[in-house]
Amino acid sequence: MVTSKTAKPTVERLVLEGIPEGLSPEEVEVLQKLQSQLVEFVLHLIQAFLRTGYYTPEHPEAIKAREGLYLRFKSLFKLEDDLTFMVREEQEGQNILVEGVLPEAQRLNRMMMRGMGELYVPKFAKYLERKDLVSLTLKNRMGQTEFERFIDIMSDPTQLDIHGKEDKEQFTQRLYNAGIFNLSFVFNEEMVLAPDREIPWRARLTLSRIKKDLKMIPFFQRLSGEEIQEVGKGLVRDAVRAVKQPDILYAVLQNCDVASSAVNPEEAIMDVILSFLRPPPFLGTTKVFFREHLNLKKLQKGDDFEERSDRLLKKFTARLRDLATPEAEGLLEDFFRNHFIDLEELTPGLKNKILLERLTDKFLNYTQNFFQQLDQAKERQTFLTLAQTFVKIIPELIRRDRYSEILRILESLRSHFHQKTMWGLLASQVLEEIGQGAIPALLEERFLEGKKEVRAAIIPIFAALEIGAIPPLLNILKASQDQWVRKNACEALIQIGPVAAVHLLQELEAQQVTIETTCDILRVLGEIKSQELWKSPLLKLLKRYVSHENPKLREQALHTLGNLGGTEGEGIFLSGLEDPDPEVRKRAILCLGMIKSPKGLQKLMDMLKQFAVTPDPQTEPLETQIYYAMGLFGNMTVEEKTIEQILLDLLEKRGTKKLWGVFEKHLLPDSSLGAIVDTLGKIGTKDSVPVLTKLGKSREGPWAPRLREALKKIEARANPTKP
Repeated sequence: MVTSKTAKPTVERLVLEGIPEGLSPEEVEVLQKLQSQLVEFVLHLIQAFLRTGYYTPEHPEAIKAREGLYLRFKSLFKLEDDLTFMVREEQEGQNILVEGVLPEAQRLNRMMMRGMGELYVPKFAKYLERKDLVSLTLKNRMGQTEFERFIDIMSDPTQLDIHGKEDKEQFTQRLYNAGIFNLSFVFNEEMVLAPDREIPWRARLTLSRIKKDLKMIPFFQRLSGEEIQEVGKGLVRDAVRAVKQPDILYAVLQNCDVASSAVNPEEAIMDVILSFLRPPPFLGTTKVFFREHLNLKKLQKGDDFEERSDRLLKKFTARLRDLATPEAEGLLEDFFRNHFIDLEELTPGLKNKILLERLTDKFLNYTQNFFQQLDQAKERQTFLTLAQTFVKIIPELIRRDRYSEILRILESLRSHFHQKTMWGLLASQVLEEIGQGAIPALLEERFLEGKKEVRAAIIPIFAALEIGAIPPLLNILKASQDQWVRKNACEALIQIGPVAAVHLLQELEAQQVTIETTCDILRVLGEIKSQELWKSPLLKLLKRYVSHENPKLREQALHTLGNLGGTEGEGIFLSGLEDPDPEVRKRAILCLGMIKSPKGLQKLMDMLKQFAVTPDPQTEPLETQIYYAMGLFGNMTVEEKTIEQILLDLLEKRGTKKLWGVFEKHLLPDSSLGAIVDTLGKIGTKDSVPVLTKLGKSREGPWAPRLREALKKIEARANPTKP
């Protein structure tokens, strides 16, 4: 295709407008290729309109201009779609909008390379202007013969200028006589619809096309009444097919009366449009309608516009109810809560939701009455009905964050069960239903999403659910990356107690959880009391974990083993003192104190002697940990001295300041002093008082408040108050 033999101007392809969000690069590339195909077709179409005008249809040049054009046309359409050209006056002058093939309408001068756009767009605009056309639509149902006849008529020199009424009638008659029906066009004068209304230009054009196309139905000969009705519906659908913008679709619906007639009433046009729209544009249009209907109701004019909006409301409601998607139900709910529609107009699911809200409101307003009726129930069915009411409203109470009421419901049912009241067995069955249903999963969701106050309120509910709460709590441990969420989940499992321990052991034995979750589970197992039934299998697991390659897991295994008590772990704790990880060694030190191991105490004394001989800042945390651990041993004797005497001697040598102001070498750091002070607060006698008092006078540090607290504890033990 050659436009000129002069030097080719610098060209630049502009960006495709209106690309939908969320498309992959591959999908964007497909659209860009389709745009190129569309531009090529439009260029050939314009050239065919202009070039064939100088020849008869049979002339070789005319045939050449049409060659392949129909195939290019058909290649544009992947779905049932049309191609529309619209002439619009813009600030920079006349422009042509191309609609129907790409997701959004495109400005032709921005689709084309800049040099070609400057050359062809004005020519095409002038061509349509001479025919007084504001819109021209080619439907993809057009056959090849029909398409070629259309090209011939559009390029006929005798039809070049069409302005008078008679010219337009002849042009229209000629098209239909040639069997060209898959075409829609709107003359400029036909755009003058309801000039007193503020209708967007694109909506006005759509309404004009609907009115014009429906008026042309008599040209469809040899059709029955039913067939003509179907043709009319198809013409309305064709007119709105390319319109995607919700605000434009709303304006079309709200102004359907301007396109209607006695034969084609506005109600029928509305019904066709609303039933034709796919869910996304329909839902978007519903949102616009809802906003505008609210505004109309606030004005309270009671005019035809408001009355039409009321009728549209019923139609939108019916389509939303049929659609019944979550988004559709959300819009129905908006209609209902703004008192536009009644309860019976909702979907069954939404109706149940509203009824449940009302039942929950009643429960919250008369809470005490509900529980009194449960406690005083004389008939089995009465008790069961009330209990099932509680089950129904718990999800709504969760949604409202009313956890104290949920806990009271569970405690009331548990009370009936544990006290073996008349309906205790029924209460047990209801509790089992709650634990096995959707309620634990809803609590899990709120636990993961909620703030710490919400989690704190849910913990006792999980504890009350007992076995029913274990799966969601395990899910929380596995899913959450928030240490506080996991910590709270562990607290709930600890409160559940031995029932949870069996399930947690099974989870560990399956070996399908992460290191972090394994540590959480071990922590819980170490905190749960009454370990006799499952202590043996846990010990086997712990002995495996203390040699695990992950130091965090080794440390937690030692901690849990220490919490179990007894001397089974003594050898493991002593070995832990040689672990390469300092945190594991620190944990082993504390565990030796927890089990009050004489061997462990001697080993710790040996370590302190070694630290004194070869001071090293890296060993200070271990030394401090030993001083804390001494508080766990109690005031045991080692190397013919009590722990209290050992610590007091240490303070005299490395803690207090000499009279002449010179400090001992290797002075105890503040962290070690704090640990020693805390330990003496636990085990110290009146012998500790003068040394601690002297320390407080000779030195200052962050441990000073703890020193005063330690002195109070020692004084309280030395002089216990009489009962």
